[in-house]
Amino acid sequence: MNKFGTTTLPLAGWIANPQRPGESRTQRMQAIRQIVTNHGLDAVELTLDLNAIYPQVFDSRFYQSVAELQQTRGFLCTVHLPFLWVELASLNEQIREASIASLRQAIEVTRAVDVHTYVLHLWGFTTMQVLSQLQDSVQRELVTGVLMSQASRSLAALCEVVDPADLCVENLEDSLFELAVPIVEEHGTSICLDVGHLTLQGGCALSFLDRHRDRIREVHLHDAIVPRTDEWQTARDHLALGQGNLDHEAFLEKLAEIGYEGPIILELNSEPDLVQSLQRLKSIM
Repeated sequence: MNKFGTTTLPLAGWIANPQRPGESRTQRMQAIRQIVTNHGLDAVELTLDLNAIYPQVFDSRFYQSVAELQQTRGFLCTVHLPFLWVELASLNEQIREASIASLRQAIEVTRAVDVHTYVLHLWGFTTMQVLSQLQDSVQRELVTGVLMSQASRSLAALCEVVDPADLCVENLEDSLFELAVPIVEEHGTSICLDVGHLTLQGGCALSFLDRHRDRIREVHLHDAIVPRTDEWQTARDHLALGQGNLDHEAFLEKLAEIGYEGPIILELNSEPDLVQSLQRLKSIM
């Protein structure tokens, strides 16, 4: 049976107060309790950029408290490894090594928690920006090959500290994921299917499920708008279910058809969006 969940971001946001660490920790723990108790969800995804940005607030003691609450309440935990200002495919070796160190730190600080899966962005915004500037196809292919080689080295380093099967490479808002599939297969890692990202690109989530069904261990669910060429609407994702172009009912039916039983994490930015999405799910489940 699927375990639906969400992050603490719709309830507690991205911001903490280093001058009042106790208050920030309490607010985040209350958000976790709300997810499990008020909203009745089975899973919580921990956003580890919070640890990377506010290490003095979200330290090992905080995650020990999360672990104790997890044991009491019995919810499943997933971890989204840091991705802000992180670049695992960097051609600048100092940046790549620092990025690996940041992710390893995040893994270590959550050791007390029973973590089901670790979600990973195998490249960052800089990689996407660099490639978007390369108009020459030969040059783009050469640079992409080097970037993927760097990403593969970084993935190998992370597989030294996490079971590869628990490490889920996420498809992002770009078209690079298929180039990363050989890397995923080489290292034996899993996949996090982000349905909103795929929808944003005009991709087919049902086909993605058919191709990668044996490796998908986590799903990120949110709606997205894909504007037509005759519209001025801006492409957007991380929307409440029903606000975009995603046929979430057909997607959930396909998940059931292939026997997927892992976590489905609603990646949203506000509590009203979370409530609307849960109401949508309740109406079709």
